[in-house]
Parts: sequence; structure tokens; C-alpha cells
Amino acid sequence: MNEEQFKESSLLTVRAAEVAGLMVVAVEGEIDVDTADDVLNAVRLGFASERPALIADLTLVSFFGSTGISTLISAHELAEEHGKKLHIVAPQRAVRRPLQVTGVADVLSLYDSVEEAVSALKPVPSE
Repeated sequence: MNEEQFKESSLLTVRAAEVAGLMVVAVEGEIDVDTADDVLNAVRLGFASERPALIADLTLVSFFGSTGISTLISAHELAEEHGKKLHIVAPQRAVRRPLQVTGVADVLSLYDSVEEAVSALKPVPSE
């Protein structure tokens, strides 16, 4: 797996890696006013790749509020602009609950693990 670190600070670390031919952007830390642009920049770079989809892994996000929600809405809009799919990995309540309460979860493709998101993106071979 080829991994590249985009941003690291005391509040946030963003890494990108290829998993099963797909781009995975893993975010660790806080998504807030100070870090949202770093997350979106990584997503933009991911969509610039030749891959048909991007998986945003938010498993290690420790803080996620209204700015995090708007960041994911912007990422979803970027996916549509690029004609690509965006899948969000958000197994923990701290991220998933705000998305559900606001109705944003109805628009996004949410998964409990990177493996689950990869499986959803891989075509099922016909028999």
C-alpha cells in the first residue's frame, strides 16, 4: 500500500493511500474551522487521481461538529463535479450521529469499515 501524508498538526493528520485500486483518505483528529480546509484539500487531490471513487475514512476523528458536516457536504459536491463516488467510513457515534440528526446521512454513503466501503465499490463478478 502506497501511503502519502498530506497534513499533520496537533489537531489533525490526513493521509492518503491506495487500497484495492481505490483512493482512501484517512483523517485522524478534529474536523473544525481550523482543519476543514486541510481535509477538503486532500479530498480534492484524491478526486484528481484516475481512480473512480474516494473513500474518506473518519474512524479516528475525535471531534466532528457543524464544520465537519459542511466539510462532508462540500466533499459530496466535489465528487459530483468530478463524476466520482464518495464513500464515508464513520463507525463511531461522534461522527455518525450528527450526520443522521441533520439528514446529511441520507445523502452520503456511510460505512462501518474501509473493507465494507471497498466491497460496495467493487463490481460483483457475474456468473
